[in-house]
Amino acid sequence: MPVTIVPPGRNASAAALQKIFEETQDKLIAEILRKRSKGYVDYAEVAALERVRKTLQKMVKGAEKHVPLAVEHEFYKRPESAEAYRNARESINPGRTRAVEILSDNLLGEVEEMAETAYQSTASKLFLVGRAQEDIFREAGLTKAIEASAAGRGSLTTVNEIIAAIQNTGITAFVDKAGHEWNLKAYGSMAVRTTVRQAQVAAVLTENQHDLYKIINTGMPCRWCAAYGGRVYSKSGMNKNYPPLTAAFGRIDTSGSDSIYNSFLNIHPNCLCSLIPYYEEDYSPKQVEKDRLYSDPARRPFDMDYRTKAVKEAYEQKERNRAVYRNNVKQYRRYLEAGVPGMPKTFQTFLKHKRLNDDKYREWMAAYRHGLHDTDRRKIV
Repeated sequence: MPVTIVPPGRNASAAALQKIFEETQDKLIAEILRKRSKGYVDYAEVAALERVRKTLQKMVKGAEKHVPLAVEHEFYKRPESAEAYRNARESINPGRTRAVEILSDNLLGEVEEMAETAYQSTASKLFLVGRAQEDIFREAGLTKAIEASAAGRGSLTTVNEIIAAIQNTGITAFVDKAGHEWNLKAYGSMAVRTTVRQAQVAAVLTENQHDLYKIINTGMPCRWCAAYGGRVYSKSGMNKNYPPLTAAFGRIDTSGSDSIYNSFLNIHPNCLCSLIPYYEEDYSPKQVEKDRLYSDPARRPFDMDYRTKAVKEAYEQKERNRAVYRNNVKQYRRYLEAGVPGMPKTFQTFLKHKRLNDDKYREWMAAYRHGLHDTDRRKIV
C-alpha cells in the first residue's frame, strides 16, 4: 500500500526544540536590557558576554538532547516500526538509521552555527561600550529619546519604549545567502520544521528499495513547488526514463552523487509537498509514457513558473494573509512584553478585539504608543 507524506504535525521533541530557541532569544534580549537599564560600563562587559555565551551553549546542549528524538519520532511513529524499534533497534533498515544520523547531525550543525553567529555578529557588538557603527539598538535609543524629549515624557517611559523597539527587532542569529536576517526564534523554528519534514521524507524513501517516487503539490504551491511537483523521479538516479530525485531536492555536494543521502530531502525550507511511490505497472502504457514526458526536464525545464494566473493570485493572497497573521502575533507579544494593562491571556481574544477595533483595542494601542503602562507591571530585567 503506497505511503503518502502529509503535512507534518508537531511532536514533543520538536516542540521542545522550538521552546529552546524561543527561550534563548528571550534570555539574550533580557541580558541586553538588564545591562542597559543598570548602566553597565567596561568592568561588566566580560561577565555579561560570558552569560550570553552560557545561554547559547545551553541552547546547543538542549538541542543535542532533543534533535535525535524529534527525527526518530518521524521514522518510528508507525505502530509496526515502533514495535520493531523497541524489540531490536539493529533490525531496523540500516539506510534509515543512517538517514536519522545525517538529519540529526545536519540540524545540530545548524544549531551550533546559529549559536556562534548570534554571539559573534550580534551579542558581542551589543556589549561594546564604544561601538564603531550605528546599529538598530543605538538608533532605537536615540530616536525614542528625542521623541520623549519633544513630548515631555519621563525617562522611565522612554526606557520602556526603547525596550519595546529592541524586542520588536529581535536578535540576529543567521544571515542567509539573500542577505535576509533571521532571529533565533524564526530561524530556529524554520530549521526544526524543515528537519522534521526531511525526516518524514527520508522515512518513506528508506522504507524499502523501491526506486520511483512522485512529488505531489499540496494546497497553493509556490513557483518552485509547482515546477518540481507532478513529476516522477528516480530515488537512485539510475533510471534513465526519469530525472533523479536530487534534481528536485538539490545536492548537498554539488559535485557528488545523486544519492538521497547527498540531498536536502526537500524542495525548499518549510516545503509541504507530498511524496508517494510510483508504480509503472499500476498505469497503462499510454499513461506511463505521458508521465515520462511530463517529468522530462528537457521538455519541461525546472526554471519555469507553470502556475496559472488564478493559482499565482491565490498563493500571493495566502502569503499576504500569513504576513498579516504574523504581524498580529508580533503586535500581541510586543504589547504583553511592554506591560500594557488589561491585555488578554490569549492571542485569539486580542485578535477579536483588534478586528472589531473596539474601545478595548484602542485603549491598548494608545497605552502602548504613549507609554501609559502600569509601573507596577514594568520589568526591566
